[in-house]
Amino acid sequence: MISTCSHKNYKSDLYSTFAISGNRGKDVGYNGKCFPKLAPKLSFWKIWHDNIGVVSEEENNKYYIEEYYNQVLSKLDPEEIYRELYNSILLCYEDNKEFCHRHIVAAWLEILLDIEVPEIKVEGYHIENIERPEYIKEYLEEIMKKNTNMRGFNSLRALYLFEKGESLEQKANELEKETGKCFDCYRQEACFLRCDADQAEEEYNNKYVKIKNNK
Repeated sequence: MISTCSHKNYKSDLYSTFAISGNRGKDVGYNGKCFPKLAPKLSFWKIWHDNIGVVSEEENNKYYIEEYYNQVLSKLDPEEIYRELYNSILLCYEDNKEFCHRHIVAAWLEILLDIEVPEIKVEGYHIENIERPEYIKEYLEEIMKKNTNMRGFNSLRALYLFEKGESLEQKANELEKETGKCFDCYRQEACFLRCDADQAEEEYNNKYVKIKNNK
């Protein structure tokens, strides 16, 4: 599992942690591991920061989420990130209910991998799940869909699985052309991924689309 936490809510030395802020936790004297791949870019962070109180909070935060997704998250593979950070806690500065890019990372992993990435408070061995802003996940999903060819899917996870299957099919074609050997193992996995995509789409539609249509 991956969890997220603010520096001030992490009071322990018992767990694996990674700072994902641009300055690697320097402002609180953090000396642990860092994961700069998830750090925001200074260019859009400065625009967002300078616009606090100038434009609406919703407009400003949507701008940040869109730029963070386009410039950072869209260039990463969520499964690779999950493997690299497995069984660790991602740290940044803001309080649990404040807008923070660690909440965007959590939402991105939850949307595409269908997992839970809880926001926690840690003291010694005690870990407590606490709330984070729900609107961040809603904004992110809206922005991801706006910037993506959904190819007829409603579910971003379904699209992610389908495109993974397509990539494997393409890899099989390239390897077979290059080597003259059969790579049915890739084709079989691609088939499984397409089935998983169909299931993810059905589950999403049952959970969200019908609820939306009934409002």
